[in-house]
Parts: sequence; structure tokens; C-alpha cells
Amino acid sequence: MTMALTAPRKKTLEAFYQGATVKDAAQIRSALTDDFTFDGPIGAHDNPDAFVQSLLEFDGAVTGSRMIAEGDNLVHLYTLDIGVKIPMCDVIEFRGDKLASMVLYTDSKLFEPGDRH
Repeated sequence: MTMALTAPRKKTLEAFYQGATVKDAAQIRSALTDDFTFDGPIGAHDNPDAFVQSLLEFDGAVTGSRMIAEGDNLVHLYTLDIGVKIPMCDVIEFRGDKLASMVLYTDSKLFEPGDRH
């Protein structure tokens, strides 16, 4: 079993989340494989560039972050603050030192219809 949070993987995660915070498309994209996929209750993407664009259009702040890593997988538990605090869980799969997939688990009923947060 490989160690999930090697220094390069930690650097990739930091770049991804910082890029999302400051809305830096190139920084976010550099953390993703070319075949990155995202699946969640409020959207899905099978193209990393489309996923990056969706992050750039989303407003919210991550708080209470906790990560659990094993093998090539990482679970990120956090609260998303969009004016309402929503508990979230990302399950991330690494390939090499990049993010290959992300599945988001949350209660989509906590989002207002049409929210573009």
C-alpha cells in the first residue's frame, strides 16, 4: 500500500484548494489528471476543464477541514459556508501525484434551487 499523503500529494492538494479559494484556473487545473472526473449531487463533470470552470463560478468558504488518507484515496470532511453551513465530504482518488477523481457527498436539499454559490 502506498502512503497517500506524500509530500508531492500534499503539495498538490494545497495548490488545488488554494487555487479554488483565489479562483486561479491554471493552479486548479495543474492539480488534476487529464481524465479527471467529478460526481456530486449538484453536478457532474467528466472533463477537468469543465470542472475548473464550475469552481470558478462557485462562491463559498471551506471551514472545519479534516482529511483522512489511505492508499491512493483521501477523504476530506469539511463545512461549506455559503451563508448557510453545509456539511460536505469529498472522496478523492490520486493517480501519481495528481487528483484523478472526486466524489462529493452532501445533502443537496441544503442548497437553494438555482444557487450558483
